[in-house]
Amino acid sequence: MPDELSVEQLAEHCGVTVRLVRAHQSRRLLHPPRRVGRRSVYDHSHIDRVALIQRLQKAGFSLAAIRALLQTGHNAPELALAWHAEGLAMRFPTLTDDSDPELQVEPEGVADLHAQPGAWEALQSYGLVTRGPDGNWHGTHPVLVAVGRRAREMGMPSTEITRLQLQVARAAFDLSREILDSFNRIFAQRPAGNGRIEHYAGMSAVATALVTATFEVQLSRVVRGVVGIPSDAP
Repeated sequence: MPDELSVEQLAEHCGVTVRLVRAHQSRRLLHPPRRVGRRSVYDHSHIDRVALIQRLQKAGFSLAAIRALLQTGHNAPELALAWHAEGLAMRFPTLTDDSDPELQVEPEGVADLHAQPGAWEALQSYGLVTRGPDGNWHGTHPVLVAVGRRAREMGMPSTEITRLQLQVARAAFDLSREILDSFNRIFAQRPAGNGRIEHYAGMSAVATALVTATFEVQLSRVVRGVVGIPSDAP
């Protein structure tokens, strides 16, 4: 492949249209070509950038989010893709995953939790685990079970996993009550009727998106500081 490409050659190699290449440039997703005389010349860095944009789009990132990641610089886009893949792995286990479909807590976790006085009761009080008729403990949410398993694989002690779970649960419970109170003031002004369930279903979706997105933004800021990626955030 030649080192210098025309816009048509770049588009053909990447499997996109010339119009899309120019659109990426206008959105500042793709850096400008070099000028060689009167020609606009593209190179392998443009091929790599288009491929990265395609990977990020396939992972579900919007063009605005991709631009923000690219402007951050360093390995922010790759880091975002790694987080995305890790999150998907915990939410959607592969077909070869041998985890218990009934969400039973793994024996290692059970043994560690038994060594922590009051741990089971504390987790149960926040609805994180339940105890079956057979005496076995089960997680109540598949993502939380997967998170606990992944954290142990990464070397985190069960005592620390439990501490973090309870800390997040306490904060989430208090925040849930506060969000509910805010929406209740709105719903109280509406006539009672069959739409009540829909109102609270909508509230749940808004609240979940609010908390999830805000947490992701703040965690990203903290992690960027740790791994040395500069942030424009205050």
